[in-house]
Amino acid sequence: MYKINEVKIKTTLQKSKISEYCINPYLGCLNGCLYCYASFIMQRWHHKDEIWGSFVDIRINSVENLKKEIKKKDKIDVYISSMTDAYQIVEEKYKITREILKTLSKEENALFDKKFIITIQTKRDLVLRDLDILKDLKDITVGFTITMLDEDKRKIFEKGASETYKRLKALEILNRNKIKTYAFFGPILPGISDDYEKIYETVKSIYETGTKEILFDKLSYFKYMKRIKDISYKLNLYNDFLKSEDINYLTELKSKILVVMNEFNDINCKILF
Repeated sequence: MYKINEVKIKTTLQKSKISEYCINPYLGCLNGCLYCYASFIMQRWHHKDEIWGSFVDIRINSVENLKKEIKKKDKIDVYISSMTDAYQIVEEKYKITREILKTLSKEENALFDKKFIITIQTKRDLVLRDLDILKDLKDITVGFTITMLDEDKRKIFEKGASETYKRLKALEILNRNKIKTYAFFGPILPGISDDYEKIYETVKSIYETGTKEILFDKLSYFKYMKRIKDISYKLNLYNDFLKSEDINYLTELKSKILVVMNEFNDINCKILF
C-alpha cells in the first residue's frame, strides 16, 4: 500500500552538482529500487521510519514555481531528476513532469532568446507519452537506466520500474524520432551483471537501439543500505556485493568494460568510478 502526500515546496530549480540545476517533481519514488542512493541520502531527513518505495510526496506547486523562476533566466542546464524518477507511476495521474517540460518549451519558443539544456533520466517508458513536447525542445537528452537483462532478478531490485525490454524499446523510439539519448548501465551488480558475457549482452542490446552513449557505474553505499544487504544474503551474493568497494575488483571491472567497448567503438563510453 502506497502513502501519497501532496506538498508544496519553496523552489523548483535546485542547485546541483550533477548539472547547474535539478528538478525533482516528487520526493520519494515508487520504483522502490533496492540499490538507490537517494533512499540512503534522503531518509536521513525525510520519511525516516518509512520503507523506500512505499511513499511519495507530490510537489504540487512545482510548475507554478518554475514559471516564476525561469522568467529571469536566458539559459540554464537542468537535470530531471536527481532524487526521484520523474516518470514513476504517479506521473500518469499528476502529469507534473509533463507540465514542467511544457513550461520550458513554451518559454523557449515564445518571443524570447532562451535556451534550456535539459537532461532526463528515468526507468519508465512513460516518457514516450511526452514525445510531442520533447520534439519541441531545443536541447533535450533522454537517458534510461539499464541494470540487467534478467527480468526475474530485475523485479527483485526494481519492482516499480518498467521492464528492461520496454526501456530498450523506448530508446529505439526516441532515437528514431531524433531525440538525443544515452543509457546508464548501473549499478553494475556483483555476481549478477558484472561478468564479461552479461556486460557484452547488455551493451549489445543498448547498441541495437541506436543509442550512442553509455555511462557505467558501480554499486555504491552497499555498507549503508540494509535492504540491499538483506537481499544479497537471500541470493547468496553477500561476499560478491562486498567487492563493490574493493579497488582490485573495480580495476578488473573497468578492464572488462573496456574490452567489451572495443567491440562497439562507435559508442561514447564513460566509466564513472
